Amino acid sequence: MIKGIQITFGLMLSAVVLAGCSSNDVQRHADLQPIEATTQANVLWSTKVGSGSDDFYSRLQPVYEDGVLYVADRHGLIVALSAEDGSTIWERELSEDGRWFGRLTRGESARISAGPKLVDDTLYIPSENGFLFALDKTNGETKWSAQLRGELVSEPAVGEGFVVAHLGNGFIVALDAEDGSPVWEYEEETALLGLRGTSTPTIVSGGVVLGTATGKGIVLLLDGGRLAWEQRVSAPTGSSELERMVDVDGSPLVAGSNVYMSAFNGETISLALMSGEIEWKRDYASARQLQLLRNRLLVVTQEGHVISADRFSGNERWRNSDLYYRSVTEPALQGNYFVVGDRFGYLHWLSIDSGEIEGRLLLNEDDQIHTAPVAVEDNIAVQTASGRVYLIETR
Repeated sequence: MIKGIQITFGLMLSAVVLAGCSSNDVQRHADLQPIEATTQANVLWSTKVGSGSDDFYSRLQPVYEDGVLYVADRHGLIVALSAEDGSTIWERELSEDGRWFGRLTRGESARISAGPKLVDDTLYIPSENGFLFALDKTNGETKWSAQLRGELVSEPAVGEGFVVAHLGNGFIVALDAEDGSPVWEYEEETALLGLRGTSTPTIVSGGVVLGTATGKGIVLLLDGGRLAWEQRVSAPTGSSELERMVDVDGSPLVAGSNVYMSAFNGETISLALMSGEIEWKRDYASARQLQLLRNRLLVVTQEGHVISADRFSGNERWRNSDLYYRSVTEPALQGNYFVVGDRFGYLHWLSIDSGEIEGRLLLNEDDQIHTAPVAVEDNIAVQTASGRVYLIETR
């Protein structure tokens, strides 16, 4: 069954907040407080790549390798940029390629939904139109393209000779990484109401780990797509469909023999990778991607709390609530800092050790930051909703 309604994270978060508040106690985003800056950020260069994600849900995020940033816009423009000065190395316009969209969209938007994702020498580009593209990273030429049976709203997983895509209608589809030919598919249970997004699968040790819209974590065997185990990350509670949403939208984080997942309106959980047995569970509700550094699990909750927890016990080390309801992104690591963006155009540098904000930079108050910054050697890159790409240094 196809999800009845899908709503973007920001809009849904507002609805959940309003549903539980009277007219006198509606939550407001945190105002920024003065900080004692120990790091100074500076824009090295910026350039515009297409129209970005416009006002649509697209998890567009640059990917970096060997001096090159690869960037996409929603309409289908794929660009390779020099990380040194932002100049264009090559560009490719998917929406104008008649082999894919000419007959179907008459030159309209390719509706790129996420990425690009770079594995080895191939860029993988997912589309809400149901296409998955594999491009040569050196020149943007097509290696293969595949039309799937539903829209793609998250990056695919690539590994062990497979490309695995999690479709918006609940199907998980495995393709041959060499030519994009279908290998197997699996249909998961779907929810009546869900966030606009799906969990990007993780391929590890012959298995495909992913979260579902019904609040579960599952593992499929890469050989054949059979279900190995499933475990509930969070159970629906509340009286309304909004309150009962428990989407697991982040990509499962695998570390050693454990897998970590978070659920919207729910919890963050540690599971045994091989069996799905629950090792610990904490009340950290999130639809964001979890991060791990030095055995510390970093969680950005749906309210905007940034939490550092011990990965073995789940015990909280520190919590920063200074960015409450500012739609904080997942973090990037830069030196001794975690860097996050927000919907008001700010970047914030948080101390790894204490969680204190020790640096801040306003890029453009009229341009939102929806996706995490990306490490570029000692610098970071970020793509805004309008499609502007920045390279930023700190000192």
